[in-house]
Amino acid sequence: MRIRIVRKRRSDAAVPGSASGPPGDDYRPLSGRRRLLILLLAVATAITVVLTLLDPPGGVVRKRPPAPPVPECSASAAAAGEAGCVGGKASVILSTPPAASR
Repeated sequence: MRIRIVRKRRSDAAVPGSASGPPGDDYRPLSGRRRLLILLLAVATAITVVLTLLDPPGGVVRKRPPAPPVPECSASAAAAGEAGCVGGKASVILSTPPAASR
């Protein structure tokens, strides 16, 4: 024995998006308030992303070690090239390239 269930079909006019329905039912433009809401949400999201990138929440704050003190040197010591003086000359060792062989 088979049981057959029959449903009543809706007419095409009652189905949204059907071709036989009244024109213009498929698309409704956004209202001014809805556009303003979307714009405000977009701006708020952009500001939140930028602020989070600039200052991440819960970031670890590390203390920097103090800078080493700069030695006091006279102008004559810097000109003479003493080591450790700001503006002094550094000795550089240059090596010559090996001779090209034929």
